[in-house]
Amino acid sequence: MINVSAIVPPTDSRELADTVRDQLDALLTYAVHLVSDPDDAVDFVTAGVYHASRYPPARLRTDGRAALYRAVTRACHQEQRYPPRAKGPSRFLKRGGDGPRFAIDATAACRMSTVKRALAMLSFERRAALLLRDLANLDYREISKVLECSPDATARTLAAARREFGSIYREIAL
Repeated sequence: MINVSAIVPPTDSRELADTVRDQLDALLTYAVHLVSDPDDAVDFVTAGVYHASRYPPARLRTDGRAALYRAVTRACHQEQRYPPRAKGPSRFLKRGGDGPRFAIDATAACRMSTVKRALAMLSFERRAALLLRDLANLDYREISKVLECSPDATARTLAAARREFGSIYREIAL
């Protein structure tokens, strides 16, 4: 396993390294639920921590946790890895889309729980909002910083995510 806290430069702040150590398990759990692949999740968390160490928030005590989740969410959405992997000349032709789509084959879907299958069917933003609120226990202000939107938009996104998740879950559970 990669030592993520070793990436944080000692010149920045010891507080950031302590925050990373405190939140590492929660960040990894969040990323695994967000992308449905543990190996990719480790790479994305590592890239997120590296980005957060290069651009730490001004108020680390109050915004440190939200900054880490924002960096990991960006890394998952943009499929950033640390160290960056070369993708060849096709990387210049790639345009940003709706976000990463993860193929789930029939055997994997049978092994997944109903909740995970319903969660995988949500869009990236709604899945992230739902996980940040219910799994990471962030408040609306922190979620709005992570998703880079207003608290009102966060509340609307979260309400829509819960409605959609409930309808998908009821459909799958039948």
